[in-house]
Amino acid sequence: MALSPSVFPQESEKNHENCVEMKQSQTASVASEDPLQNLRLASQEVLHKAQRSGRSRCLQCGGSRMFYCYTCYVPVENVPTEQIPLVQLPLKVDIIKHPNETDGKSTAVHAKLLAPNSVSIYTYPCIPEYEGKDHEVVLVFPGPQSISIKDVSFHLQQRIESKSRSKADDLGVPPFKLKRTEAEGGPALKRVVFIDSTWSQTNQITSDERLRGKAMCWGPSLIGFL
Repeated sequence: MALSPSVFPQESEKNHENCVEMKQSQTASVASEDPLQNLRLASQEVLHKAQRSGRSRCLQCGGSRMFYCYTCYVPVENVPTEQIPLVQLPLKVDIIKHPNETDGKSTAVHAKLLAPNSVSIYTYPCIPEYEGKDHEVVLVFPGPQSISIKDVSFHLQQRIESKSRSKADDLGVPPFKLKRTEAEGGPALKRVVFIDSTWSQTNQITSDERLRGKAMCWGPSLIGFL
């Protein structure tokens, strides 16, 4: 019995493609369960050398610090900046620090040191202007109305549509015309806000009207709205 010579190569190629797709699916599943699996740590030798030499001077304010200046958010003199890894985050990060929070104990500074172009630190009552950006900003903080973080885009989209309907009522035009322009492409989360404070001091910041109406989240999988 004669067999077509093209049958086996085609089946083999198809099986290979299925195998590749299965492996990619498994890799994506593992990555979602362990987002740090591909984390690469830079050498710590530069910090070991700085520790052995002791405290050093901040080149900006002149203060004596170990490793970095928690006031100026820069490495000190005996820590070469070119040896400190820099990270470009996919989102902008705003950190609102309570004025009574001790600067030297704040770990928020670490984020500013490693991602200086992505992270901004503000001392309350200084808060950036978020008005009109409800669909782009989330506040990291626990709340009673928490939802799964995977549903963030859906809820942000709902906010856009709700505002579109409100504007349509005010202007007397069909809502879908506004949604086409304002919600085109869907919501895009652009900024995450954190609060750097002790639990007893957080209420003063979270109750600030400038943060009212912002999405808020807590932990790796929960998000809600103030």
